[in-house]
Amino acid sequence: MRLNPLTVIVVLVQVIRSNAQNDSPFGPSRGAFLGITPGATLAWIPCSPSSQGLGNHQFECARLSVPLDHLNLDNDKRTIEVAINRLQAQDKKNYQGPLFVNPGGPGDSGTDFLFHNADSLINQVGPSYDIVSWDPRGVGSTLAAMSCFPDASSRAQALEAEEHLWLFQNNTTLDQLAVRQQTTATGCQQYSRDILPFIGTMATVRDLYLMNQLYGFSDKLTYLAYSYGSVLGSAYAATYPMNIRRMVVDGVLDVNRWFFDQQFFLTSYIDSDKVLDDFFRLCFIAGETGCKFWHASQEDVRQAFITIDNSIYKTPARVGPSRQMDWSQFRLYIWNALKSPYSRWTGAGGLDQFLALLEKDQLQKLTVKSADALFGYIAQGNHEIASNDTLVDPFTGFRNGGENSEVIGAVDNPYSFNGIQSLLPFFNSQQVIATGYLVQSILATRGILNNYLKIFASERPTAAFANIKTSYPILFLSNLRDPITPLQ
Repeated sequence: MRLNPLTVIVVLVQVIRSNAQNDSPFGPSRGAFLGITPGATLAWIPCSPSSQGLGNHQFECARLSVPLDHLNLDNDKRTIEVAINRLQAQDKKNYQGPLFVNPGGPGDSGTDFLFHNADSLINQVGPSYDIVSWDPRGVGSTLAAMSCFPDASSRAQALEAEEHLWLFQNNTTLDQLAVRQQTTATGCQQYSRDILPFIGTMATVRDLYLMNQLYGFSDKLTYLAYSYGSVLGSAYAATYPMNIRRMVVDGVLDVNRWFFDQQFFLTSYIDSDKVLDDFFRLCFIAGETGCKFWHASQEDVRQAFITIDNSIYKTPARVGPSRQMDWSQFRLYIWNALKSPYSRWTGAGGLDQFLALLEKDQLQKLTVKSADALFGYIAQGNHEIASNDTLVDPFTGFRNGGENSEVIGAVDNPYSFNGIQSLLPFFNSQQVIATGYLVQSILATRGILNNYLKIFASERPTAAFANIKTSYPILFLSNLRDPITPLQ
């Protein structure tokens, strides 16, 4: 991240670590916020999601009414109802106040992240903090809900079609993506026009400031975030530099490029092939017992992968009794697995097992349930969380997710391309096999969406952040190789 003028400590982590949000089953927690009346203060009540297996933690929830337009309080009285949850500190003697956590995205549900990752977060930060998270604007159970489709079925059909357009296969791919994004933009304008200017990063920065002030412990923020959460944290630090108590961001995106660089969404994933090479290397080192896709050398592992890749490029692989996986879906599975080396490279359902089954043409032997789970994981990689409609918002009935990531990115960065065909030189110049140069929905379609949406955040930085001194140093953590937040 190029925020060198900020007071920072940069740590380069040489091992590949999984961002926590990529290892958990996301999605708004159905039922947790039903019946909670929004208010101008944080009124906490006991709550729990309908999901199971979340431990014995006693969560609390609140709905906070915040201004829709923080910069126009006199003339615009509309509000957003922010869904917030917390897990109170266990160690009251050494109490450190609230720690606000953001899982990234944009578009990931913070409340669900806390529900599903409480034990991990406590292990990371200790028992002395109230761990607090929230659903940012346009996400999860925060209202008004943002949607670009009339119902869950329409969204599911559009996102399933996108799985097959996830990467650049030929010159017509971008045209197909453009049609899809034009339809999405029309739906966004039809169903969410009134809130789209107010779901950008800076509006969420204002919400975070207000939430911390209302919490009442300190006017200075304690904050932990991952991936896109680094953009939110950096923008907060630039806006309220003297209101930082502690801040740690893991998996850093360049905040200035996020807001100002047209090419940002074309280059954010360039390290993916380096991470895949690490999988090949570690698979070989692990040996036959440690990696089911083992071959006699690292290069042999790589060539075996390329053989599979070339085969699926020509002919879709059979999965289960009746399904097929095309090349785009295969690459989407691979890229999604790269994000979670600890949980997805080996073991039950690991990347090594997936590739070994493909090599032996045994995916067709999967049961219907296992095949459905595999395609659900592919859908998760398509910046979706699951294929079983777990994203239904209890208030609207919509699957409040999927397009919100693209839309938040689009309203934050208004620099559209000069026509779809202007992208062709970039993609035609890349190698077909180079995983880092795929057209991913979150990567390519944001820039395309800008050409049609033409609705931008009401508040954006007017110039790049520079020469900002914060009240306390910020700790930035980055991997040397990362498939989603490369160290540049």
